[in-house]
Amino acid sequence: MRLQFQSTLTECQREALERLMFFNQRQRQAEGAITRAIDLFGSPRIVSDASGLHVAVGTGVEVQCLFAIEQGQRSDALAGMVMFLRTSAEDVLVLHIAVADRYGRRGLEVVAALVRAVRASAARLRGVRRVTMIDLEGRELRITVRAPRRRSIRPTDSTGAPPPAARPARAS
Repeated sequence: MRLQFQSTLTECQREALERLMFFNQRQRQAEGAITRAIDLFGSPRIVSDASGLHVAVGTGVEVQCLFAIEQGQRSDALAGMVMFLRTSAEDVLVLHIAVADRYGRRGLEVVAALVRAVRASAARLRGVRRVTMIDLEGRELRITVRAPRRRSIRPTDSTGAPPPAARPARAS
């Protein structure tokens, strides 16, 4: 499966996006997570602007969208989407992941690709250390983006100078 990722869709993809967001057969499985996201950030809605179609939430908080487009021989098809936002200097939260019904078991490949794309996007943001997702049972899953920097500790003596072995040799 060849997937391409983009942040907006064209107007001709509106129907596919509506099916994916609002008429997806898997919504029942994710009902708890969807309800939690709506309670926190408001209902999702499709927005059309100069850049194309994307999804926004009711609270006005700016969310990012990534759409997975499967490239086919005859045409491209909307395979899935992920909505996410930066909730702090160190955290990105995945609000919602949806996969088109036609993917069945292969939908896990689409989910994995979307999660990898969010992680890669988060890695480009200064200071972000983790991506958090809520699974279907309501558990938080944290994915490390960047480990905290560790300071190197150099041994010193009581004067603060490095030990003799670490001092450069003097030429005589």
